[in-house]
Amino acid sequence: MIHRTAYVLVACGDSNRGSAIVEQLEQQGMRAFWCATAREALIAPRPDVLISSLDLPDHDGLELCEALSSSATPIASILLCDEGSIDIYRRAMHLGVQDLCDLSATPEDIAESAEKAVETLWKAGPESAFQATIQSTASACEQVQRNLSAWLLVRGIAPSTRCRIATALGEGLENVVRHAYPGDIGPIEIEATLHDRDVEVSIRDRGEGMTETEKFHATDNKVQGGFTRMCALSENLSLATHANLGTHVGLRFSAHRTHFDEDERTDFEDFDFLGPDHVRALLDDIENPDGHEIVHLSPALAVTIGRLLAGPSPDRFLTTGI
Repeated sequence: MIHRTAYVLVACGDSNRGSAIVEQLEQQGMRAFWCATAREALIAPRPDVLISSLDLPDHDGLELCEALSSSATPIASILLCDEGSIDIYRRAMHLGVQDLCDLSATPEDIAESAEKAVETLWKAGPESAFQATIQSTASACEQVQRNLSAWLLVRGIAPSTRCRIATALGEGLENVVRHAYPGDIGPIEIEATLHDRDVEVSIRDRGEGMTETEKFHATDNKVQGGFTRMCALSENLSLATHANLGTHVGLRFSAHRTHFDEDERTDFEDFDFLGPDHVRALLDDIENPDGHEIVHLSPALAVTIGRLLAGPSPDRFLTTGI
């Protein structure tokens, strides 16, 4: 059984069959939802697994698989294909469809296939990358900036680098809100991955896309717009856009932890917290300076060190400055 709760979307024009599959998936511990058309599936919350009939009322089921899989956030897909052909099998293989189930497949068989698809999807570890799909609202954009910053914090990325990344993400999101979905709301997909000492961030929308003129204007460094600010905050920016197919912005950031070492002196201004060795060394240096230069601390760390110097009773610091 799956230990995490997977979200499965069942796209099937036959309501009876769709309901039976959903019921079985839920019995297996997954969250499952049914929709009748490809359009309903596209506007539903993004699933971990898509189970789609080939013959949807409004679209080819493989077109739905392609539309949902062509993004930064991976999903697993299963095709319900009652009358297959070599061409269909070839297209399904090209799109990375995990399994094809024919008319003889029972809801139990399909649920088992969904479980295997989720296990394969999560084998590399679902926490290896930050992934989110939001709607292009101001509150959602601000929240995903906070969520990404928290994800980077857990991975030990220094405060100034987290600030650069989250700020650049905000600029990219605002571009989507203003230009991809003008006067409307649409999905934005965000992904961040940590490679060695680099953080790569992807921002993708399904909006109108840019014309060549708009793209040239956006990437002109003489124009002080959002893309210029993203360039200033990142080490590299890439932009791919097509009319009516949306825009993909890729950002790369060097994620070296700020750590200056000169004459065995460390600058702690960019540290979130101190390890025990640092605490002991700092307390010793401050209480017994021996002619050393003053230690550079962020305001938060200065308060922490002050509390440590004061100890349980601050009486000895009431008349003496730190």
